Parts: sequence; C-alpha cells; structure tokens
Amino acid sequence: MIVAIHQPNYVPWCGYFAKIKHADAFIFLDDAQMPRKQSYVYRSEVCTHEGVRQWLSVPTHSAYGDPIRDVALVPNNWHVKHLKTLIGLYGRCAKFREVIEVLTPIYETPGPTLADFNIRLIFAVANYLGLQTNLYRSSDLHAQGTSDDRLISLVQIAGGKTYLSGPGGQNYQSEEKFSLAGLALKVRQYRPIAYPQRGTCFTPGLSVLDALFNVGKEAVHLLDYAEPLTAEPKI
Repeated sequence: MIVAIHQPNYVPWCGYFAKIKHADAFIFLDDAQMPRKQSYVYRSEVCTHEGVRQWLSVPTHSAYGDPIRDVALVPNNWHVKHLKTLIGLYGRCAKFREVIEVLTPIYETPGPTLADFNIRLIFAVANYLGLQTNLYRSSDLHAQGTSDDRLISLVQIAGGKTYLSGPGGQNYQSEEKFSLAGLALKVRQYRPIAYPQRGTCFTPGLSVLDALFNVGKEAVHLLDYAEPLTAEPKI
C-alpha cells in the first residue's frame, strides 16, 4: 500500500494530483505550520490569453506558528474575483462549462478556513477525474514525532508499506529511517506532460485547473510518472 503526504495547497499543479493518483492513501498535512514565505498553500498560477503566467492568491490571516488548519480566510470578495478571473481566462475553453459547474459551488461558499477550502477543491477535482485514492487529514490521525519520524508515523497509521515522496523530500528524508521502520521510500519526480493550451507553446507548472478547462477528464492521463512505481518495499 502506497501513501503520499502533502500540505493542502490551493488548486495545485498536475504533479500534486499525480501523487494522489499513484497512492492508495493521500494525507493532507494540515497540522503543519503555515509557511511564512510565499507558498503554494495559498496561491497558484493560471495562464492569460497571451500565455503569460498569472498568480491567484488567497488572502489569509494567521499568527506566527499557526498550523495550516487554523489559518482563516479574509472575509472579503476575493473568492468572487477568483471565480470571475477563471471565467474570463477560460470561458472559451473546450471543457469550461462542465468544469466551472464543479468549481462554482465551492467558490461561492469558501467557508472560514483556508485548509477546508483547499481540501474541498482538491476533493472535487479528484472526484471529477475519477481518482479512487482514500484522502485523509493528518490532524485526524494523531501521528507522533517530527520530520521523518512524523511522516513514518502517518504512513504506519494509514496502513502503508511504501511512502511516495517528491524529489524535494530528499533534502531531509532518511531512507535508512524508513527501512528500519519496515517501510520503502519511493522518490519520484513528476515531469509535466504537454496538453493543448491557447498559447502558441506549452506553459508547464500551472494549476490543474488550466488542464481541466482545456482537456477535461482526459487530464487524468497527464498524471503519470516517467518511471513506474512498485508497491512492494525492497527492504
């Protein structure tokens, strides 16, 4: 059983959903500390008609050290502006109508917290793409330890035998620790797969919404790794 873990980002890129697709269980790390610098937890990139990248940023309010689950949304009309931006940028895309119907109810009622809003959007996208992965929140699992030890605890609580990590985890993850805990550590780098966009050349790394508006449910085929995953740990 493969487990992946990540902070609950705002309408993240296809690489995030590749993790979800290739895991049996995906855990939102919602009790991690809210990043103090610019972060994909509250912002994502879309694309203008000219192929120029544009940020969508969610205004939030938090105190230093707050976990992501406690970060409040600023109660203004940002969600209305984001929805209007998506309509303006993607209104003529092939799959606009069916995708906007999935997104609109969530944007119209964003709720009080960033984590809840982001997770609802990710759930909606995963369901739209037909992903069968079980989704959990780390705050519900009561894991122990910090850093590697916490990840190992979360994987074990979820019943996993393999932890699926992105290449960024290599900066702090110890394969030996996972092995001693009876777990395999699989590191995979997602490489964007080109799909039809409105610009003259492909712009990678955008929010998954760009792919959904352009190719709809076929975007599920954009979520594969160059190398196959093996579910059995080699320990």
